[in-house]
Amino acid sequence: MGKWIHGPKDYGDRLYTAWVKLKSLGVVVATLKLGNHYSVGDYGLKMRYCSVAGTKGTTWSNVDASCDVTDSKAEKVGYDMNAVGNYKLSGSVTNGYVSLTSSLKLTQLTKSSKSARVYSKYTYRD
Repeated sequence: MGKWIHGPKDYGDRLYTAWVKLKSLGVVVATLKLGNHYSVGDYGLKMRYCSVAGTKGTTWSNVDASCDVTDSKAEKVGYDMNAVGNYKLSGSVTNGYVSLTSSLKLTQLTKSSKSARVYSKYTYRD
């Protein structure tokens, strides 16, 4: 699951949010979000922090969520940085642990125009 999304980014602070709606028996039981708060500059990409804000359960489930930045810099073209969101689900129709892993890859850095191209991808694992 997940796909690469390619786009130009001007220098400055940026946000990429990976999210998944979980269903059980055809009903949405939770929305999982993993926010990647990062900066673009002459240094390439730098992950400032991750967040799980916006993650929520429904009347059928509760979600406890946390995240970690596992690789905080992409200093050169071809490098990537990553974060992982961990989610514990409990409720009447779902129980267990799932995770979202995000990856932001620097594919072009143009210092003269103060911009970069970034591929964004996430994967979901239960």
